[in-house]
Amino acid sequence: MTTQQISRLVIGIAALALTSVLLFTGSKTLAAKGDRSAPTTPTNLVVTAITDNTVSLAWQGSTDNSGTLSYRVKITNLGNSAYNSLATVSQTQTTYTARYLTSNSSYTFSVYAIDGSGNKSADSNLVGVKTLADTTPPSTPVLQVAVLSPSEVQLTWTRSTDNGNYCCNYSFNKNGNPLTQDIYWAQAPANSLSIVVRHLMPGTTNSFSVSVSDSTGGNVATSNTVSATMPPSSDTVPPSAPTNLHLVQDNSCGEIYLGWTESSDNADSQDNIEYEIYVNGVLSPLPISAGIDFDFVYATAFGDNVFTVKAVDRSGNTSTSSSSLKLFLWPC
Repeated sequence: MTTQQISRLVIGIAALALTSVLLFTGSKTLAAKGDRSAPTTPTNLVVTAITDNTVSLAWQGSTDNSGTLSYRVKITNLGNSAYNSLATVSQTQTTYTARYLTSNSSYTFSVYAIDGSGNKSADSNLVGVKTLADTTPPSTPVLQVAVLSPSEVQLTWTRSTDNGNYCCNYSFNKNGNPLTQDIYWAQAPANSLSIVVRHLMPGTTNSFSVSVSDSTGGNVATSNTVSATMPPSSDTVPPSAPTNLHLVQDNSCGEIYLGWTESSDNADSQDNIEYEIYVNGVLSPLPISAGIDFDFVYATAFGDNVFTVKAVDRSGNTSTSSSSLKLFLWPC
């Protein structure tokens, strides 16, 4: 290689190194010019209105060198941290109403601003407030009754509404006294507006009402009272006990199907005989149609569960229990 060629090579290497230095320096310069300025802190956070499940807030807005920001409202439930939350509010809004709060509960609130580059301001002042107690009962349901057999009626009612977040719990009264589950039902299943009440005495007249309560304040409204006269029946003989109780299907998580051999009765055909499933000695609240030989049931505990089945005829006569079935059920 000639001296001239060596000189040109050295000059080229030097130029390449200089270019790399300039590019590196330039990238640092560009990075240094990125937005690292936080918005100013929101100030003068105040509570403007309180209800049993809402709190309204207002504050003095922030500014930012980028011209673009949003707000975050910190909501802290002092009695239950599981209900803490963070709400996003747009730049054009310096008010916010927190909803779905728990009545008669203490909360704290604060606000901070954040720009598009993720720079956060300091928190505003902290304000504390207690939501009002809920004293408003749900709307009153309207109850109707239909006689299904000498021992059964069906209660149907209109859906209630409430000012609170969660509504509603229904309970039932017979002749002025609370119904219990072994009379079927003690409580209506979720979203149901109808139940069947069994084991009424044939030939008697019974009155019914439904009470509805909210989930937060314990406020109660009671429906109209309806009466039903049961047809008389001379049948006092219970059906035979179901036999061959067995597992049909295990869906896991304590959800299973049980099967059995249907019972017979002196007065009612098999398609009119209904069944009750007991789980660890407790009557399952799930309704079971007449004239079937298997149905779905929830176990009440993981591990060992004991199941039995009884047959009920239209006059309310109940058979003795089937033989028990013990199953070990796995958790989810």
